[in-house]
Amino acid sequence: MAITNLFDQTSNLLHANMNRRSVSNRLIARNLANIDTPNYTGTGLEFEKQLRTALSGGILPQPMKRTDPRHISIPEQDEPFGHAASVYKNTGAVHLDIEMSKLAENNIMFNAMIQLLNKKYTLLKTAIADGGNR
Repeated sequence: MAITNLFDQTSNLLHANMNRRSVSNRLIARNLANIDTPNYTGTGLEFEKQLRTALSGGILPQPMKRTDPRHISIPEQDEPFGHAASVYKNTGAVHLDIEMSKLAENNIMFNAMIQLLNKKYTLLKTAIADGGNR
């Protein structure tokens, strides 16, 4: 059994969210670095649109379940958004206050994803530790 099979779709979505937030952070940093460049137009990531599509079933396949040992084994599952290309958007002229607010929001959301993953891992750790005591 691969380690990725230990985690459910929620964990995979949290990881995908963190990956997209990292990409968004790099784009915001690039926009800020080029704020004084003449004719530079900012670049952003269509993250929320992709996440909504994924949650509504547009990108993520339904997880397969092996309900009988005689069934064929389940192949490795792709990482969420693994086959979904990043969708970039032109954000127009770069303004310091707007980019800094985007950066702050992105950091808050990234930290929230870390806290949620920590809770998921704590539950998994508890299940493993208490599982042998029954």
